[in-house]
Amino acid sequence: MSDLKKQIHPSRLVVLAFLGVVALGTVLLMMPMMTKDGKATGFADALFTSASAVTVTGLATVDTEFHWNVFGHFVIALLIQVGGFGIVGFATLLGYLVDGRISLSSRMTAKSEAAVSGSADVKKLILSIVKMMLFFEALLFLFLFYRFFTEYDYDLLDALGHGLFHSISAFNNAGFALYSDSLMSFARDGWIIIPIFVGAFMGSLGFPVLSEAWDRMKNATNKRLGRKHEFFPVQWSLNSRIILWASLILVVGGTIYIAILEWNNPRTLGPLPPLTKIFDSIFASIMPRTAGFNAQDITAMHPSTWLGMDVLMFIGGGSASTSGGIKIGTAVVLAYIVFTEIRGETAVNIGNRRLPRSIQRQALTIVGLTASVSAFAILIMRLTTDFPLDNIIFDVLSAVCTVGLSTGVTMDMHDPGKVMFAILMFIGRVGPVSMATALALRKAKRHFEYPKESPLIG
Repeated sequence: MSDLKKQIHPSRLVVLAFLGVVALGTVLLMMPMMTKDGKATGFADALFTSASAVTVTGLATVDTEFHWNVFGHFVIALLIQVGGFGIVGFATLLGYLVDGRISLSSRMTAKSEAAVSGSADVKKLILSIVKMMLFFEALLFLFLFYRFFTEYDYDLLDALGHGLFHSISAFNNAGFALYSDSLMSFARDGWIIIPIFVGAFMGSLGFPVLSEAWDRMKNATNKRLGRKHEFFPVQWSLNSRIILWASLILVVGGTIYIAILEWNNPRTLGPLPPLTKIFDSIFASIMPRTAGFNAQDITAMHPSTWLGMDVLMFIGGGSASTSGGIKIGTAVVLAYIVFTEIRGETAVNIGNRRLPRSIQRQALTIVGLTASVSAFAILIMRLTTDFPLDNIIFDVLSAVCTVGLSTGVTMDMHDPGKVMFAILMFIGRVGPVSMATALALRKAKRHFEYPKESPLIG
């Protein structure tokens, strides 16, 4: 068995592990005891729901509120938690393996070049991820539980269940809600909307960014109190700077874009007071890159708004996070490659750091393959269904980028379409992680080079 594990590429282990969890979830959700009417769920719907939960997407082919009972909701929440932790854990561990490091502190502070060491560091890393996830989920749970219990007349068990489910779903960027209209019923309740979009945003930053921020704050506190503290470079790591600045730009830009287009739309933001419009615009800007909740009716938005949300979905959140898309780091690297070529420079620099050519090739590969898979799925859906092209593009990107927003396509799809979307969600979630790792770990050496010749470009 140990010899077999050594022969399996780490990225393939990720795929096999998640396939196993999706299969187990499918079997459980097909059981009659999981539904409110006591009837077994069909294979396509169970597979779709299991894949959507494990890949922390949030798309659904059945009404989550009325189709599943408390056991079904428990299984979905468990699949979300396992999927969310698994993605972050696998992505972070593989990232360290790629860099030849396993010590968290050495990665965050860039003060040492520790080689891959024993299991103690791995256990510490996993424990740090667990603590981080549980801390934010518990904080979000307390907000939601108190609000449900005191303002919405939920009994104790319902308040506990709804608070726990939505805290897990939000921080893990899953987008599943226990309401048929997602969170539209709470569009005017900032005490529900704000904690959820803040929790989803924190989950979208990624464990390396959250860990560095936490370590820096703890170290600064110890320094002020005169306790033992470590030396941290003034400048944050390049990864954290990219994620934080790009996330801020995307949130602000997306908010302004959506607010301008939907401000007077009588079916979305139009009837709301100005402050609520702003909060709902922020919510609608964050969700396409991360969780997939919606406080406004997606089907009532302008097609131009969908187009902007398509871009946000494609970009997604930070690496080693529970969000989807090609990831912010990939998008930023691609943008800098373009800017470098336009300026006629030879090296791609971000801030005061030069990017290795291997990173540039990985970014181009991930973008190209993600776009190709999306285009192929859009073509298949256009040829086999009667849905409008705008709707198809939106829902396909939502699946491939593991977002969870929908214009209604998933609820009316035929069974082959449900299976295809389940595959898309799986590829969108596991694919970029395993793909990036496989590309980084593959270091084939060629001992000769062919003569140069440049074809015409442009």
